[in-house]
Amino acid sequence: MSDKTGIITKIQRELFYVSIGNNVYPSKAKGNFRNKKITPVVGDKVDIHVENGLGFILKIHPRSVLLHRPEVSNVDKCFVLSSIKSPNINLMLLDKYLLMIEKNNIDCVIVFNKSDLVSDDEKKIFADIYRNIGYKVIFNSNESSHVNEELLKEFKNHISCVIGPSGAGKSSTLKKLFPNENFVSGKISEKTQRGKQTTRHIEIKMVDENTYVLDTPGFSSFDLSFLKDKSEIKNNFLEFRKNSSKCKFNNCEHINEPKCEIKKLLESGEISKSRYDNYLKIVEEYEKIRRY
Repeated sequence: MSDKTGIITKIQRELFYVSIGNNVYPSKAKGNFRNKKITPVVGDKVDIHVENGLGFILKIHPRSVLLHRPEVSNVDKCFVLSSIKSPNINLMLLDKYLLMIEKNNIDCVIVFNKSDLVSDDEKKIFADIYRNIGYKVIFNSNESSHVNEELLKEFKNHISCVIGPSGAGKSSTLKKLFPNENFVSGKISEKTQRGKQTTRHIEIKMVDENTYVLDTPGFSSFDLSFLKDKSEIKNNFLEFRKNSSKCKFNNCEHINEPKCEIKKLLESGEISKSRYDNYLKIVEEYEKIRRY
């Protein structure tokens, strides 16, 4: 019998798998967590009491962050993977992911997969949109015979979450970067050009002593339940946040107000039209949800 501290790396069939060094202990949550309406999630740092190889979770350490889709805690870096072609890029979904990541103040890398399918001109269009905002953008092709060292380096010494739409090649990319780990990959349906969802449960893998990687299910849609207030939308569009102090009104929503710096930058081309249009759609979607 002993008490240990580790990280929940997988949840399956009401068992919480806690990794401590090279050992993994299937564990159960004590009833007092249910009474307090606290549910352990993947990524939680926990204290467990071990008896005969079975752990009992005694304490959940304070979380630095809690994401709700996927539900995971203590992530310090997010990789948003998207293809530009096969399937075609969904900028609305990408911008929603970025909104959630910014709200949680997590470092972010945008990875455009299947770069072998697009021209340099096409790459530049999308790279410029997000690099000009301040995001790191990496192009990747899993058809290459070489591992993308630039991308691999970004994972080192982080607890990383990999998110993106179905068919973006998340599992294939992780399998290429970390061949010793069992990341499941799937194929694109030629008929629908949508990925067959292959990630069936949330699991974080320890790829070395200080590096953890979480693959997540692919989603073709993404709701706004992570937002508590409409102002969180404008405050977490990076280019809006950086320039809104120059607007005439402190509470400017960058829609109908006069002397709005954001609309001025939009007109001059310094803010992407796709980003601004998606901002308007997200605000509209949020207001519609709040009405019902």
